[in-house]
Amino acid sequence: MKMKKYIVLLLSVFLLQSCYKDIGPIEDVTNEIEGNEVSYSRNIQPIFDQNCISCHPNSGNLNLTASNSYNELVNVTASAYQGTLVIPGDSENSILYKKIDGSNTYGSNMPLGRSLPANQIAMIKRWIDEGAQNN
Repeated sequence: MKMKKYIVLLLSVFLLQSCYKDIGPIEDVTNEIEGNEVSYSRNIQPIFDQNCISCHPNSGNLNLTASNSYNELVNVTASAYQGTLVIPGDSENSILYKKIDGSNTYGSNMPLGRSLPANQIAMIKRWIDEGAQNN
């Protein structure tokens, strides 16, 4: 009986791990910018490329591909929630940040089924708080 439970546990762990897409190593980019302003194109868009565009080239009325993401986020009223996706200088009231910070303030945390690494969440927060520049 114990062996059967052990096998079921191992299979469950294996199946859960196989549900996630392997996107390779994720760079720790926070050290690259210490003392410098966060760059949207160098620091933020790569996070979207690695974690978001598989579902958001157009899902949820949100396109996070490089040529569209900035204009779809900054000072844009959310289609599914009451509020603004990114309010420059105000991460705590920006829906994008609240969707990734684990608070579940606006429904499910994103990316769906997992969390961004803490350094990437901090990077997005810092970018918003620095004024959400398109740089």
